[in-house]
Amino acid sequence: MVAQSRRAVRNWTLWTLTVPAFGLVVLVVLLAVGYGVRSFTELPSWQGLELVFALTVSALISVEGARRVENRRKSGGALHKDLAPAWMIAAALVLHPALAILVAVLLRIWWRIRAGKCIPYRWTFSTAVCVLGVGAAHTVFAGARDLVGDSSLGLVVAMTLASFAYVATDTVLCGLAIVLIVPGSSRQEAIGDKDSLCVDATAATLGCLLAAAALISPWFAFLAIPISLTAQRALLFTQLETEAQTDPKTSLGRVDWWRRRTEDMLRISRTQREPMAVLLIDIDHFKQVNDRHGHLVGDEALRAVATILRSAIRVKDVIGRFGGEEFVIALPGTDLADATVTADRLRAAVAASPLAAMCAGVLDDPELDPNTFRLTVSIGIAVYPSDGQTVDELLFRADRAMYAAKAAGRDRVRAAADCAPAELARLTLPQPAPQPR
Repeated sequence: MVAQSRRAVRNWTLWTLTVPAFGLVVLVVLLAVGYGVRSFTELPSWQGLELVFALTVSALISVEGARRVENRRKSGGALHKDLAPAWMIAAALVLHPALAILVAVLLRIWWRIRAGKCIPYRWTFSTAVCVLGVGAAHTVFAGARDLVGDSSLGLVVAMTLASFAYVATDTVLCGLAIVLIVPGSSRQEAIGDKDSLCVDATAATLGCLLAAAALISPWFAFLAIPISLTAQRALLFTQLETEAQTDPKTSLGRVDWWRRRTEDMLRISRTQREPMAVLLIDIDHFKQVNDRHGHLVGDEALRAVATILRSAIRVKDVIGRFGGEEFVIALPGTDLADATVTADRLRAAVAASPLAAMCAGVLDDPELDPNTFRLTVSIGIAVYPSDGQTVDELLFRADRAMYAAKAAGRDRVRAAADCAPAELARLTLPQPAPQPR
């Protein structure tokens, strides 16, 4: 039994962390334990358990009521924001720190029970962050009240600063942990995007309102349940809207979303009298990939090409999946010369990429050689205002130029301006069917 316990300890994921990540986790946990022990030793009495009960139970009802919504909102990343901190913030504002910590720990224990499998050190670290967040909020609230007084406006200011302290503590510590545990994480992956910050603001606001109501009666905490459930469903709307305009295979924008963005950019180009280019990109011989290696490999290759293209354009450029194996990119403020340079750079990036190495998990086909499985693209260019005045006109001319690139041998870039009118007409008009002899 002892040997098994030792093996289990040696297999903890905690030991796989880098030294900085391990040091951060241990430091945060020790600080939280120390703060918790000191708070409980300074607790004068257990008065306030009624409010602890009200806050904990109302929070659990809200958490359970929104479980399906939160499961829908969760992504594959390490960061997920919800409204559970609202009750911890309220507890920090109206309770002794020890009792506020009790609320936070009870909620975290319930989360651990309902979550099933989880990485123990991550749960411990997250719980410690909640404890330190509660401590930061309580300390700021007490200090602010000493400065601004107990007037109505003073309480609002103190509560606002305290809720900000909780959110800041959580954001900084969790963001730093993500950066150290998952090297290469972007700022958005570490601290969240604009929507995540809106969730934090909502939780902070709800926590202040909940604390103000709880000062009148603990049972006002239960009135926050429908508010919380409604707010969490509203948070889901933004995600559903994003998913509706995102292509699931490539994570690029759908063509209708791309068209709306491009029309807005084109209006700005007209107003500012600037050029704008449209690139239409088609993967060469893509049907052969599906026929030879299967659609699973084809889908992975499609995602790989999308990743290459997206990583090789500017932030202000707009890329979308046009359909099938075609992609479309709008380049604001770009003339023909710059668009040609960009298109050739994209073409070379795809041609030089060993796509098999990017198709992880679907390399069971022995004919899929990581050193030889490569794809090329043909790209057509159209530029406003010389090649068209509307998005449809630009797409049409870029499409014809792309077919000219394919006709010239594929893995090429062609501009609509370089295609002779007779060549465009030949590519545009349907060819008559051969007459039977």
